[in-house]
Amino acid sequence: MKKTLDLSKFTPINCRVENGQSGEVYLICNGEGGKLKIEGIPGSLGDVDWRDAKYIIFDAVNHEDYVMGVTLEFWVKGNTGHHPNLTVILGLFPKLKTRLSFPLEALNSQKMFLDRTPGKLKTVVFGTKVAIEEVDRFAIGTMKYFKDHKLEISNLYISDIEPNYPLPDVKLVDELGQLNDREWPGKTKSIDELKIWLKKEAAKPDNMTFFGNRSRYGGWLEKRFDSTGYFRTEHDGKRWWLVDPDGYAFLSIGLDCVSPGVQGRVDGIKKLYKWLPDENGIYKDAWSKGDGGEYFDFAIANLIRVFGKAWWNEWAKMTRRRLVEWGFNTVGNWSSLKFIRYAKLPYVWPLKDFPETTEKIFRDFPDVFSQEYKNNAERFAEQLKEFEGDPYMIGYFLRNEPQWAFIHNLNIAEELLENEEELASKEVLIKFLSTRYDGDVEKFNEAWNLNLRSFGELKKGIKRASKLSPKASEDLNEFSRIMIKTYVEIPSVVCKRVDPHHMNLGMRYAYIANENLLAGYENFDVFSINCYKITPYEDIEQIGKITEMPVIIGEFHHGALDRGLPATGIRGVATQQERGRAYRYYMETAATSRHFVGAHHFTLNDQAALGRFDGENFQIGCVDICQRPYYEFIEGIMQTNRILYEVADGRQANYDQPPKEIPRVGF
Repeated sequence: MKKTLDLSKFTPINCRVENGQSGEVYLICNGEGGKLKIEGIPGSLGDVDWRDAKYIIFDAVNHEDYVMGVTLEFWVKGNTGHHPNLTVILGLFPKLKTRLSFPLEALNSQKMFLDRTPGKLKTVVFGTKVAIEEVDRFAIGTMKYFKDHKLEISNLYISDIEPNYPLPDVKLVDELGQLNDREWPGKTKSIDELKIWLKKEAAKPDNMTFFGNRSRYGGWLEKRFDSTGYFRTEHDGKRWWLVDPDGYAFLSIGLDCVSPGVQGRVDGIKKLYKWLPDENGIYKDAWSKGDGGEYFDFAIANLIRVFGKAWWNEWAKMTRRRLVEWGFNTVGNWSSLKFIRYAKLPYVWPLKDFPETTEKIFRDFPDVFSQEYKNNAERFAEQLKEFEGDPYMIGYFLRNEPQWAFIHNLNIAEELLENEEELASKEVLIKFLSTRYDGDVEKFNEAWNLNLRSFGELKKGIKRASKLSPKASEDLNEFSRIMIKTYVEIPSVVCKRVDPHHMNLGMRYAYIANENLLAGYENFDVFSINCYKITPYEDIEQIGKITEMPVIIGEFHHGALDRGLPATGIRGVATQQERGRAYRYYMETAATSRHFVGAHHFTLNDQAALGRFDGENFQIGCVDICQRPYYEFIEGIMQTNRILYEVADGRQANYDQPPKEIPRVGF
C-alpha cells in the first residue's frame, strides 16, 4: 500500500513555498521555522485515508551548511490550540538528499528516541500519545534555526511497509574523521601534521598538580570540616558543600565522557566515508558493535596512527595532565573505568541496568509495586561491591534521564489506570482509592463522575481519567507521588545497604517537568539534574528550596559553529570565545546558590561527524577528533575553575556577562 500526499494541498505557515521542476517543494523559512499543514477529518487527511498506514515517508534536502531539525506535528480532534499533541523532530544532515521515515506506531509515545536509518541523525518524540484515527491535522516543517533557511521536500507518501534508504555516492568524512567540505582554524591538514603535533603534545611533562590552594583531591584548603575517608556533604551554616575524604570543602568540577573514544555509526553509510580500514588489522581497537549498529572510532584510529600499540597509555597520560591543568577535579559520567583507575582522580559513576519489569506502566516506568521490581533492585545494587573502599569515588547516579519524566505534567497514575495489563501497581492503586472512599463505590462514582458497580472494574482501564473531575485529578496526582517515591526508594535503600559509604547522587532528571519528580528525594544524599540552560541558578534554587538539599548538575554544554562540526548541541553560542564565556557564566552564577555543589560539562570530546549511536554530532568537546583543544574555550574554563571556591564562599563576585546565544543547531 502506497498513498501519495499532494503537497499542493498543504497550507504554508510562516514560510514561503517554491515549486521545483520535478515535483519537489522548497520551504523558505526565517529563523522561527515554518511548516506545511493539512487538515481533514480524524484518520483522513488531504482526502487520503491514513488508518491502514504504518509509515510517513519523504525525501528531504537541507540546503544549509548546518544540521536542521525537520518537524512532524500531529493534532487530534478537539485540540483547539496552536500547540500539537505530539511533535517529532528528525535531524537532517546538510546538503545530503536523505529519505526520512516515521513509524506511525511511535505515535503511542512509548519510545522517546527512535532508531537511526541511513543518512538520518537523531529522532525524538515529544508529547503525549495519540491515535492516528483521532488525528485531524498534520504538519511537516522545520524547527527554529539560527538564520533564514531552505528545506526541500519531495516524494511524500504513507505506506504499510518500511522503505529503503538510498544515499548519493559522496565522501563526507576524510581519513582523520573530519568533514571534507569545510575549513576552519585548527583543522588538521594531513596525517603527517597529526603525528608531529600529537607527539609534541604527548611529550609534555605529566607531573601537573591541582591549583595551589587545593587538596590532593582537588578540595579547597581554605575551608575544612571533619574527615571520614569518603566524600560526604556538609552545611556550614551558610551553604552546602561536598567534603573530600581529608575533610576539605569540595565542589565537583567535572567533565563527562572522559575516554579516548568518539564512536561514529557506520552501518548503512560506509559509502560516505573516504577511508575505513579492515576490521581485524592494526585499527581493530577502533571498531565495535552495539546499540544495534556498527561503529568506527576515528579518535582512537588517530591515536593508533601516532602511538601504535602504546596509544592508550599515551592518551591517558596526556588527558590526565590536561584535566588537572584545566582545573577539573572530577571525572564525570560515562567515563572509562580504566582511565579512572589510572588517573587517581575523584569520580562519579553511573550504575547500569536500572531495575525494570517485564510490563511497563509508561515508557520506561516499571511496575514499582511488583516483587519483580524489588528483586531486580537487589541485583542492581550488587554492582556497587566493585567500588568498596574507594576514597576517590564521590558517589553514584542511580540512572540518567528517565524517558517517562520528559513529559510535562505527566500523571503517571493516570497512565497506570489506562494500562490494561495485569500490574501489581494497579492493585495498589485500587486499594488506595477504595480506602480513600471508605470502600463506598457510590461515593467514589460521585467524586469521579463514573458509574462503576465495584472498585474492581478499574482493572479494565480508563482513558484520561484525570479529566473526569477535579477530584479524580487530585487523587491520581497524589498516587503519582506515591509511585515515584516508591520508584526511587526501593533501589536507593538496597544500594545504601550494599554501599553505606558512597553518596547516592540521584536520578539525573533531564529537567523537573513536574514537581512530583522531587518525590523520594530524602533517599538521596545529593539531588541531581541535567540542566541545558544559559544559567542553572533558578533550577537549583527551585529544587533546593523544596528539598533543602545540595544539588549537582550532571550535564551541561554550549556548542558553536565556528569549528568543524555542523551542530551546536542542545545550547548554542556564536564562537569558541563565547563558549568560554558561557562556561564562566553558567558555573559562576550556579555557585552563588547555597545549594550548588558541582556541575559536569558534557563532554571531553566532540561527537562523531556523521553521528554517534543516536545521531548526535555536536561540537561540544574540549578537544576535537584529533585531540586538539579549543584553546579559547579552555581559557574560559580555567579562569572559572581557578576561582569557583571563592565565588561559592562569597569572597569574589561571580562573572555576570551572559554569552551571545544562538538557537540550537542540530538534532
